[in-house]
Amino acid sequence: MRRGSLYDILVTKMRERNLTPKEIEAFMRMVAGVQQGGSGYIPLGSVQTPDDTFIYDLTRLRGEMDDLQERGKAILSQVAVIKLNGGRSTSLGGLIPKGILAAKNGRSYLDIIAGQIHSIRKQWKMEIPLVLMNSFFTHDATVECAADFPFEPAMFVQHQAPRLFEDTLMPMNTGSDDDWAPPGHGDLFESIDRSGLLDRLLEQGRRYAFISNLDNLAACLEPSILGLIEREQIDFLLEVTDRTKIDRKGGTLVIQDGKLDLLEIAQVDPDEREEFMDIDRFRVFNTNNIWIDLRALKESLRNGSMELPLIRNRKQIGGQKILQLETAMGAAIAHFPRARGLRVGRERFFPTKKVGDLFLLQSDACILDPMDRIQRNPLRPEYLSLRPYVSFDEDFLDFPHKMSERFEDPSTISLVLAHTLQVAGPVFFESHVRIEGQVAINARASGPYRVQRGLVLKDGIYP
Repeated sequence: MRRGSLYDILVTKMRERNLTPKEIEAFMRMVAGVQQGGSGYIPLGSVQTPDDTFIYDLTRLRGEMDDLQERGKAILSQVAVIKLNGGRSTSLGGLIPKGILAAKNGRSYLDIIAGQIHSIRKQWKMEIPLVLMNSFFTHDATVECAADFPFEPAMFVQHQAPRLFEDTLMPMNTGSDDDWAPPGHGDLFESIDRSGLLDRLLEQGRRYAFISNLDNLAACLEPSILGLIEREQIDFLLEVTDRTKIDRKGGTLVIQDGKLDLLEIAQVDPDEREEFMDIDRFRVFNTNNIWIDLRALKESLRNGSMELPLIRNRKQIGGQKILQLETAMGAAIAHFPRARGLRVGRERFFPTKKVGDLFLLQSDACILDPMDRIQRNPLRPEYLSLRPYVSFDEDFLDFPHKMSERFEDPSTISLVLAHTLQVAGPVFFESHVRIEGQVAINARASGPYRVQRGLVLKDGIYP
């Protein structure tokens, strides 16, 4: 990148924030990538759909599960669990770090994850470490929350980068933390290495790490998957699940230049995005549950071969078009020669990105088992899907802190017999309402609609 006014302004801003020379250099390479132009799009004609050579299927391994379980349990002492905890939960209001939001039974995401790890330690009599990748926004709140854990987690803080105005690439300059953002979860690899924690884990004999998003409480350590990795000598395993029309925009696995790679919709030309979303051609999408060989990671970082594709994350902030320059963790799959995918069921994938997802998580459709794992409510009939589909339009409810404006007591709304619940417009739920089958409530045209206490709504459109 040619030195000049923009270069100097960005470097000065980052130095004032105490970013290291390596962090500054890495970000300026990203800016240079934007300035160099070019679409950066990957033609769909240049990629192929992976076959069973590259993607294992968990359902087809059922007959081998006992062997895989035993293999995995034998090397549990070599595993660390890493949770991505940098989220500001902008789609849920962005007022507090996502990790300390009430997730289930009045407990936060962080509390439940700590409960999962504590239970694993007790059951398997193994000091499996929990590692949290925090951001500048989440770190202090996480430290305070972790003071109540039954053990001490390891933590490191990922890097930060300026938010840029899309038209000029000049940095936002409000003088507040709003000027800054984490550079995506692809930053994990460099951040954990520079923090020294990667070396400490290796020195402790930790060879493998299971990494997942904090808000995916269904992503738990599973010995049989670890056994598969050990048996097949896999150095990077990405869990994927079947695409549906609801999540057809999710990143998918492809073969590019003879290697397994992750293709995100942002890397596809807009004219080809409908084809990218063809769930018959691209059948799986990325859950962001990743298993990685830490020795292979260290070697790749040492060789300087971990450069990840640039993602331009476009935002609207204060009426201005803003760019956040990021990388995706799953894209590292292309840098590991023994990388594979693993098709898993939805029982390992339950992210909560919107307020409707959070409402579903808090409902009786799912429960926490004695090990704090998210499970299907046993009262939910087998003929129904694993979980109901819940969709709240923004004119009904957009953020969790407004829940009391729409529900007398959301914990009393039963979804155990629900297939779908869609709500739009000015609707208010009194307590102890039951949803059964496919229910849609749309009060946009009729005006305020009150769902009376104790009412059962079943298979219909209301009012």
